Amino acid sequence: MNGAEFKYIELEQSKVTDEVIGQFDCGNADMTEYLHYQAKKDAANGNGVTYVLVTEDRKRIYAYATIKAYSLYYYDDANKYHTKPMDNEGKILLSIPCVEIKMFAISRKLKKQVAYTWDSENLQHYSSIFFKLFLEELYYMSMNTIGFQMVFLRANDEGERLYRNNKFVDCDEYLNTYDAKSEGCKSLAVTLTEIENVIF
Repeated sequence: MNGAEFKYIELEQSKVTDEVIGQFDCGNADMTEYLHYQAKKDAANGNGVTYVLVTEDRKRIYAYATIKAYSLYYYDDANKYHTKPMDNEGKILLSIPCVEIKMFAISRKLKKQVAYTWDSENLQHYSSIFFKLFLEELYYMSMNTIGFQMVFLRANDEGERLYRNNKFVDCDEYLNTYDAKSEGCKSLAVTLTEIENVIF
């Protein structure tokens, strides 16, 4: 892996074969099967776009991430905006444009592994490196593809530490939205300004 150039590429555009997709295993059956069987269907139906982390030879998927459009909703005082209140307390419903990281997973073989060959002085786990690479993709996407101000995700116990280490914080001040697979997960978000601090 030393010297290899890793890049996130949209799954269909990556030209990764079904055989290579089928070889990916992150150690979590639901997330592994999502990439195997559901990712392309979700992209076709507008339910999420998946990016795979690969090198030039496209012979292995090292990580993948699925994103979709999202908004964080909150109430504010209507008189601040000189508009008609939407409820009896004089509030209006506002939203912040976001992107949601619906899925993020790395190869099981690389979990909890320190990437010695990546940077021998600033030792990090592959999970941290690969996640920061994806945050960088999102940062530039926000400026040249579609505008959004925050990144949102629902963290399970396994991923929560990784996300918090990358400046994600609880977003309890926003309204909860339902997701069938989010039971037991924590809603976390990060601003683009904080992402700058992580990736630069």
